[in-house]
Amino acid sequence: MKNLSLLFYILITINFVACKDKQTLKVAGSETMNSMMRYLGAEYEKVNSDARVTVEGGGSESGIDRLRKGEIDMAVSSRDLNQAEFDDLRKTGNLEKVRLAYDGVALVVNPKNTVSKLNLVQTSDIFSGKIKNWKEVGGIDAPISIVIRNDKSGTQDYFQNHILKRKDLGLNEFNEFKSNVYSKDAKIVKDNVELSKFIQENPNSIGYMGMGSALVENKDKLKALDYAKTIKDPYVAPSVRNVYDRKYKLARELFIIYKTDQGDKIDAFVTFLTSEQGQVAVLQSGYLRASLPEVEVSADPVK
Repeated sequence: MKNLSLLFYILITINFVACKDKQTLKVAGSETMNSMMRYLGAEYEKVNSDARVTVEGGGSESGIDRLRKGEIDMAVSSRDLNQAEFDDLRKTGNLEKVRLAYDGVALVVNPKNTVSKLNLVQTSDIFSGKIKNWKEVGGIDAPISIVIRNDKSGTQDYFQNHILKRKDLGLNEFNEFKSNVYSKDAKIVKDNVELSKFIQENPNSIGYMGMGSALVENKDKLKALDYAKTIKDPYVAPSVRNVYDRKYKLARELFIIYKTDQGDKIDAFVTFLTSEQGQVAVLQSGYLRASLPEVEVSADPVK
């Protein structure tokens, strides 16, 4: 009878442990960072069996807004906070913003497109609608179809200012072109999945997305173009190596944003993300780690 009671107790204990709820961490925001955060979440779960990390997109602005409302534990953003966002978030609790990684923005086209490179002025003229045919930039005689992200996207915000309005060419150029807007014919999509699908289905289209998404998530589906800031500069392919060497000029910081009063679960996750193990995982997911030891730059991205 004692043995039966002991066996029953063991079975109940095992069942309780197996059914114990995992501690869920909710992450949302930047579409650029979506694939990276899913990979990092899976890696974190391997070393913390009690944790479950859920990742949603929606764009940087959406993630910041959801963090303010208390709907998620961490926002991810491919742009810095503006002052209004910072002030609003501070009203709801102690705020922390950490640079997690760097990423390039890739110009992407259909793999059948014969164009292999563009400079900043050409890119600005294409997305503003001034250049309308691929033959004007060395391609075939075909109208250019433009696809862009919506205004909740951090990548859209970065691209609009630095490329469309030519901020990367200096203050004088920016002041001259700061009224530039996207072509009225541009197709607007909510995320990288829709953008990739549109380009695959439209051979003469062009768009942009985070380099990690382009080279890892959409490898073999899209073609990333070489890029130069001016016609005098060398055209450089988007890659981790070239971002690290500062040769590829379309690059920006990627951030995690969270409240510091959420207890151990958020602290443990942030500690992992910023640790050597977490930063190597950042690199393996196709992005450039926030810390830049030379030895890590050659790590192979996950397939």
